[in-house]
Amino acid sequence: MKKSLTETIIEELKISILSGEYAPGEKLPTLRELADLYNVSRSVINAVVVDLETNGYIKIVPTKWIEVADWENEGNLSILSDLVQYGMLNVKQLQDLLEARKFLELECVRKAAENATKEQLGRLRALIIEEEVEEDPKKRARFDLQFHYAICKLSGNMVYGFIMKAFEASAVPLIEQFYSDHEVYSFVLDKHQCIARAIQEKDGSKAEEEMRLLLEHGEMIIQKVLQGGNEIGS
Repeated sequence: MKKSLTETIIEELKISILSGEYAPGEKLPTLRELADLYNVSRSVINAVVVDLETNGYIKIVPTKWIEVADWENEGNLSILSDLVQYGMLNVKQLQDLLEARKFLELECVRKAAENATKEQLGRLRALIIEEEVEEDPKKRARFDLQFHYAICKLSGNMVYGFIMKAFEASAVPLIEQFYSDHEVYSFVLDKHQCIARAIQEKDGSKAEEEMRLLLEHGEMIIQKVLQGGNEIGS
């Protein structure tokens, strides 16, 4: 879907801020200057500024100026999602993201083994069956995200599910790159089946062990993809 003019300007300014072109604490051009720069009306720029402020990119000092927020120390999930979507995670940020994801999902899968109902397990099994016959890497990526989202929901804590869901759209372009590799996808499917079996048997330790193996494998592949590695299946 084609982006609107407002969306395009928002994206350009976000990238300028995340790249450091506009540093934290630095003043942005005035509203009039931004309107002139992008050759748009003030109403468009007003909408842009509202979006950037809402999502933690800027701070408005009333009647004075607009400055870039300290997004690295005071940011939110929206900014993290944008970093992933725009391919702008640095090594440290990537490590932080993977570490946080591991912490979240190991807790979720352990709780899933305690709390999952037969009905929920049935839906999880159905999802895995659909995964097994899928050939399209893009659809494979979405199935994988649905699996991890389902695990978070099975934990019984709705907030865990919200956190995982926040990354769905931005994570697909990243992970679909390696789901064209048959060996990678075979490993993922095997671990999904092992995790589902452990949850069904209410074996939290086993479920956690299998999830750890899955996530550590994914970390290795993602790092290779972001570093431009070619042998992503090894």
